[in-house]
Amino acid sequence: MNRLRKQAKILLEHIKVPRRLVRLFLHLIGQYRNGLRNATDVRLHKFDVALERLPAAFDGMRILVMSDLHIDSELHLVPRLKNILDQCPADVLLLLGDYRYRLSGGDDLAMKRMRRILKSVQVSDGIFAVRGNHDSPELMHKLEACDVRVLDNQTAVIRRDGQSLFLVGVDEPHYDKADDLPGALSDVPQNGCKILLAHTAEIYQQAAALGIDLYLCGHTHGGQINLKKIGPVITNVSAPRSFARGFWSYKNMLGYTSTGVGTSAVPVRFNCPPEVVLFTLRNTKLDGDAN
Repeated sequence: MNRLRKQAKILLEHIKVPRRLVRLFLHLIGQYRNGLRNATDVRLHKFDVALERLPAAFDGMRILVMSDLHIDSELHLVPRLKNILDQCPADVLLLLGDYRYRLSGGDDLAMKRMRRILKSVQVSDGIFAVRGNHDSPELMHKLEACDVRVLDNQTAVIRRDGQSLFLVGVDEPHYDKADDLPGALSDVPQNGCKILLAHTAEIYQQAAALGIDLYLCGHTHGGQINLKKIGPVITNVSAPRSFARGFWSYKNMLGYTSTGVGTSAVPVRFNCPPEVVLFTLRNTKLDGDAN
């Protein structure tokens, strides 16, 4: 039954995004090349993020985030990503899923390109990843062989000066519904500062109820094609439309949905540049003392 529901959901999303018709339409109006150029213009965006429960020892921690690389597509993004990573040392790199482009078939090209990208990563506390709806468990095992820690409904603890920060990762919550956030949090102190890695924003209500401080996700590509004054044409996620891109909040939880690196369906972007994100964590109490 779960497999049938997954196949039905995939079919429905393909119907929503008639890729050949979109590609043809863009050619006809003379915008395909512009969209293709936009899709290769990967940008580095930097933000400070203030968290009330962030331990003082982690004030200034740099978190690099990449989502939705779809790295084996027709876009050649590896050189641009390597250039960004070569100039962007951080404490951790968080990978939020969808490393490959297709939903089935081999992953040799995806892994070849991922290995090239990972060689440019400069982090002191490791690389952590979760699975997206395009990724197989086998691909995740191959990432683990590249010194990437896959958080499969698990929590990683980073310690500094006797204080702890918890990186919580859940398995794919969109097609497979394989997430188990309560299980991932089973050994985490209730008052601990918790950063969630999830491929989509779909478990935002549960995450807020369980005390997540910062929810990081992707999947939507920010809509990929955005219309001025309207926003994303399609988001393909069961969450509020305002959660499709950038910062958002729900109750006491802060969230960020990355526009992602790659594309799906059609290799174009409009009003929605691809991104790598560098967050610098700030302790709100220390900020208050400084003022």
